Amino acid sequence: KQMTGGRVTVGPGTLYNLLEQFVDAEMIYETKVVGRRRSYILSRKGKQMLADEYHRMEQVMADYRSCMDNMVSEES
Repeated sequence: KQMTGGRVTVGPGTLYNLLEQFVDAEMIYETKVVGRRRSYILSRKGKQMLADEYHRMEQVMADYRSCMDNMVSEES
């Protein structure tokens, strides 16, 4: 929630389910356990998947800009 300025909120059940799925998919791995607190880090695979998703989102934004530019041009 803090990282996204409140735009995205993830409940604890969803978060723990996602963490388990990410570990199973070898996108992250656990680095430390202290009591109930666990720390994770991105794996090489996770970093690549994150970079791929970032580039995909950049392309979506480029498509959006192009579409909006065309709409503005047509209105002129």
